[in-house]
Amino acid sequence: MDQLTVIGSEDGAIVLANESGQRFTVAVDDVLRSEIRKAGAVSRPARRTSASPREIQMHIRAGMSAEEVAELLGADLDDVRRFEGPVIAEREHIVNQALAVPVLIGSELDGDPNPTFGVAIRAKLADLHASGERWTSWKDESGWVIKLEFTANEVDHDARWSFEPRRSALAPLNGDATQLSRQGPLPEGLIPRLRALDVPTKDDTRFDTDAFGPRRLPEPEPEVPAEAPAATVSALRGTSSSEARDGATRRAPEDRATSPETADLLEALRRRRGQREAAPMSDLDESVARHPSRNGAPVALFDAMDEQPPVITEAPEPEPDPEPEQSRRRGRAAMPSWDEIVFGARSDD
Repeated sequence: MDQLTVIGSEDGAIVLANESGQRFTVAVDDVLRSEIRKAGAVSRPARRTSASPREIQMHIRAGMSAEEVAELLGADLDDVRRFEGPVIAEREHIVNQALAVPVLIGSELDGDPNPTFGVAIRAKLADLHASGERWTSWKDESGWVIKLEFTANEVDHDARWSFEPRRSALAPLNGDATQLSRQGPLPEGLIPRLRALDVPTKDDTRFDTDAFGPRRLPEPEPEVPAEAPAATVSALRGTSSSEARDGATRRAPEDRATSPETADLLEALRRRRGQREAAPMSDLDESVARHPSRNGAPVALFDAMDEQPPVITEAPEPEPDPEPEQSRRRGRAAMPSWDEIVFGARSDD
């Protein structure tokens, strides 16, 4: 098939020519026009999906740029820009409305009796020697947000406030906004950005292994047979705890033997009152040996006695036969009565 090229038109017809120069004419009629339109529709690239103006403006109001909306919706950038203008103007109006909100501060600024939010914030920025002041706004699910970007001490800051246009109410949303909204001088540096620091490697060679070693449990006391003599018990309990030693030291004065003079006086008082006589001292010693503690708590009495120097005793003499109670009482010297002790006088009886 020969390839024809359009070289012109004559009398309502299109003149064509092939590679050899031979000419042909084609009449322009409805059939030709229809075929030309079909061929043009096939060769033309498909048009991108169009978005509704409301959807485009919703994304612009949320803070997106025209390029971001076109990429998100798959729409032509020129179509997006046609509906961008009214929303951009609305966002700028919200910023100006927020800056004009009257505020109460502790001191007057430049003699202004009614300072506004914008005047107060710009005064704080001047104190910080800030640069690059940029205001913007957008609307999300919770309402309008006012954003201020600036640079202070070579640190970029981003302060944000929530804004209710109907109530003319502003509230800080982050740390930078809180610092700028406070009365009085600002802290130095506001809130600097965090950055990683080089941490020196810890020297493990200086680790004290004894500080975290296992605890040494107290050595268990050796078991003492029930029938062991007192001397054996004293030797085995030589390594008892300091608490038992302290208890024995505190209780030692209470367990001392009663002197003979006191025993005689007690005996006379009990006899005068008609009470029974005191138990013999030998029985008292046996009771103390069997019950070293009054309250039932074990007390190391033998340890307290071991600390005293040993006492050398002579061989006990054979005890004489017990005499009758009456003869023993006659041989003993008469004891003073209770009245003599208290009042210093002998009773008549």
